[in-house]
Amino acid sequence: MPTPDLASTTIDALINTRDARTGMRFPPPGLQPYHAWLIDSLHRLAASSAGDYLVTQDESTPTSIYVAPGRASIGGTPLPYNGGSHELATINNDTAMVWLTDNGSGSPQIGFVSAGVGWPAGDHIKLAEVTIQAGRITSILDRRFESILSA
Repeated sequence: MPTPDLASTTIDALINTRDARTGMRFPPPGLQPYHAWLIDSLHRLAASSAGDYLVTQDESTPTSIYVAPGRASIGGTPLPYNGGSHELATINNDTAMVWLTDNGSGSPQIGFVSAGVGWPAGDHIKLAEVTIQAGRITSILDRRFESILSA
C-alpha cells in the first residue's frame, strides 16, 4: 500500500515526535548536525522492518532456537517461512552460524553449522550467531541487518 505524501501542516505537527510504528523521530527543519538523526532513523527503520526471521531462544530446551516467521527472496525466489524451532545441541561449546537458504525447490530452509565450518558458499541470508556453552545458549548475535542493509 503506497504511503501518501504529508502536507506541510502535518509535517509541522510531527516535529520532535516519534512515529509509533517505526520509532523514527521527526527532526526540526535545518537540524545540524544531522548525522546522529540519520543513523538513529536508519537503525530504527531496519529494526522495525526486520522482524522477519528473528532468532530467539526457544524455551523448550536450553540449546534450541526459534526462528520467527518471515518472507524473503533469494535469487528472485520468494521464500515464505512459517517459523519453527531448531535444536543446536550438537554445537555445544562453540558458536552456531544460522542462515536461511532455498532448499532447491523454492522452499525456505534454515541451516546451521559450527563457526569453524563457516557460512555456506551458495546464496543465503545470514540470520544469527548463537553461542552455546556448557549445554545452554549464552548469546545470540543478530546478523540479519548485514543482509538487509547490504541489498
